[in-house]
Amino acid sequence: MNKKLLILIGVGTLFVTLTAAHAKTTLMQIGRSPFYQPPLTTSETLLTMVQTREKDVKTGFEKAGMVELFKPFMAQIANTQIDTVKFHKGDTFKWMLFKKKGLGVVRVARDVTWGNEEPFTGFRFSIENGGKVFMFAVPLGCGNIAFVGVKSPVAPVAPVAPVSAPKPVAVSNKDPECKMVVSSTEEFCGEQITVDASSSVDPDGEIIGMTIGVIDAQGNVVTETKVKDGALIGYIPMPCGATTIKTTVTDNSGASTTSAACNVAVNGTNRVRLVADLGYYNMPDPGNYLFGRIGMEYKFSENWGMLAMVGAAPQIEGFDGVSAFLIDVLGEYSYSRYFVNLGVGGWLTDGDQDLETENSQLDFIVGVGARVYGEPQDFNTSLFLEVRAAFDEFDHFVDYGRFGFGVRFRF
Repeated sequence: MNKKLLILIGVGTLFVTLTAAHAKTTLMQIGRSPFYQPPLTTSETLLTMVQTREKDVKTGFEKAGMVELFKPFMAQIANTQIDTVKFHKGDTFKWMLFKKKGLGVVRVARDVTWGNEEPFTGFRFSIENGGKVFMFAVPLGCGNIAFVGVKSPVAPVAPVAPVSAPKPVAVSNKDPECKMVVSSTEEFCGEQITVDASSSVDPDGEIIGMTIGVIDAQGNVVTETKVKDGALIGYIPMPCGATTIKTTVTDNSGASTTSAACNVAVNGTNRVRLVADLGYYNMPDPGNYLFGRIGMEYKFSENWGMLAMVGAAPQIEGFDGVSAFLIDVLGEYSYSRYFVNLGVGGWLTDGDQDLETENSQLDFIVGVGARVYGEPQDFNTSLFLEVRAAFDEFDHFVDYGRFGFGVRFRF
């Protein structure tokens, strides 16, 4: 491969790496980029947040480099002592999870310092793992889980003598208490998600069944599934769009109930969407082109996708080259708002096939870009740089390569 093409690819990779780097953060206001809404008020609302946003919590721990603490965190938070305290100017946090404007993917801010003269109120609690005590904080106004630091090793706890349970007293039937965890609140349409209500309890009996409902934005029941054999874990396909998963549990006396913890908002996104490009190419030989492409994007995962597009590149100026018809297929890796494209494309012309500047050719395409407007799951706009050159013309890349920039719309 031509050395100059290798240099270009290296520069594009360095661009993505440098722009993704993080820096120390001074936090002046609570609630601008909340991990969870509405604001937390009690330790019960904190538990509800953690249970209903389990996938986001796990993603945050992975991005923070402490994934080994995720399972102990989820297992212990319901039983650890949770204190409500004031955090003052100068208080620091090793890292803090957040979502920009409360939307999109989970992000991690590192080396966070509270810089406002006014203190904020939050929860403080600890999690034990590997003989160490890990301290956490969560501001009430935004739910941003923050890691404070590690305390001294945990002292061994002396065994406690068992206490005989009191004999049950006959009382009238009490409704069961519904608790639920959804395996994913943001997923591609049709992907199987798990609805787990096994942590639900019945104070005076046992829970013998559960029903899973899907509620649309207008409050209408879209589907309703009764889980078989009295199981408290069910599986349903992720519905498309913004909906609510509502679970109802029934005890052995026939009493049925739901709760706020058993109503979880989810969002199903399509793997396939319309995409369009507008841009400009320059061929140093010389030749100048406008180009436009339209096609479809298919997402294999949150980070990996493929674009298949057709379009045209009319020549607007230059001594060499002619207008072309485009058929391009691009692989894409995206992280946060940045992306890299690699692919192949057909540059099809009716020009002189004996001239390298006019003939039809199979191009190698490389590009880098960034999303500048909108969230990933909504209509958004990106800016990108792109270079394309024929596989059989790398030796003349400087003369016959086409260097361009453009704007990409995802619908």
